[in-house]
This record gives sequence, structure tokens and C-alpha cells, in this order.
Amino acid sequence: MSEAWRQPHDHPSRNAAPSAPATVDLTSPRTTRRGILALGLGALGLAASCGFRPVYGPAGSGTALDGATIVAQGGGQTEFTLTRALQDRLGPPGAAPRFRLATTLSISAEQVAVTTAQSTNRYNLIGVVDYTLTDIATGDTVQAGRVDGFNSFSAVGTSLAVRTAQIDATERLMVILADRVMIDLLAAPALLGETDP
Repeated sequence: MSEAWRQPHDHPSRNAAPSAPATVDLTSPRTTRRGILALGLGALGLAASCGFRPVYGPAGSGTALDGATIVAQGGGQTEFTLTRALQDRLGPPGAAPRFRLATTLSISAEQVAVTTAQSTNRYNLIGVVDYTLTDIATGDTVQAGRVDGFNSFSAVGTSLAVRTAQIDATERLMVILADRVMIDLLAAPALLGETDP
């Protein structure tokens, strides 16, 4: 039996094997935790110099809203689901909330999968929320806007299965809309003490 298989791959008598990927020396000062932390702090400093403010940092919009906002209750089960999703994200309001968030919700259904026999197999639910964040003490509008989103559900199966799928899709849509309202609110210049250019 040949003994060639015992030779190491980098034996001088062999052809050079393809070089291995470069490795990182974790003991090097460049890759220690302190070095990584220094890089992170440097990046934050650069971001701060560009006007970046952490949402939940001092004077951030998240800090201003957290536990200080009451969401006005909507009129139906779907509106209640949206209200609950928003209040979960804003935190339970304290004894004297500073802000009031009011929403107006509209939902429509769109056929997206229709067979040749004109039977609909799938629907899109399209939701639109108009919202207004008001300073309770002054009555001033802090932020107002509109967001939209969609979710879909299957219309194939028994009536009970289709109805269950529609309810599930509606609840998921309320979460999507609540997240989009929050994105708008957290970017509101007024909550950061900024003025419009």
C-alpha cells in the first residue's frame, strides 16, 4: 500500500494547496472586547454628530411616549384589537397621561385569487389608520398622519374555516398597523424637541 496518504498536505514535495481563509486573532488588541466597544462608541459618536438620537435615550421620542399616552378606545372588536396593540407598545398610561392617541380605522377586502368559475380562493384585507396624537394639557396636535397595510387569508374550506382565517388575518393586520403607527410616532420631530426646517 502506498504511504503517500500519510504525507501532510503542505509537504514541500507536494503542490501547494489553496490557501486557507484568513483567520482573526481573537487575542489581538484590535479584536478584544475593548476594541469592539471602542468601535461601537465611535460609531455612536459619529451618528450623534449627524443628528441621530436614540429613540429610548435621554429626550428620545420613545421615552416621551412610554407610559405617558392613553389610546382612545375604538367602537368595535377590530378597533379594540388595534387599541390594545397600540397600548401594549406605548405601555400602560400613568395616573396623569400627557398624550392622547386617537385613531380612525377602515378596512376593505380585495379578491386576489379568482378561479375560472368565478370562485374566490383568497382575499387581501387592506387597512388604513388615520391617527392623531394630542397633548392633553394644551389640546395641541403633536403628530398626525395616516398609515396603511394589508394581510391575506384563504377562502377555501368550510364557512367556519374561512371565518376563522379572516379573523386571524384581521388580528395580524391590526398588529401591522399598530407597528406602523408607532414608527411614525417615534420619528415625530415634536417629540424630540425639534422644529420643522
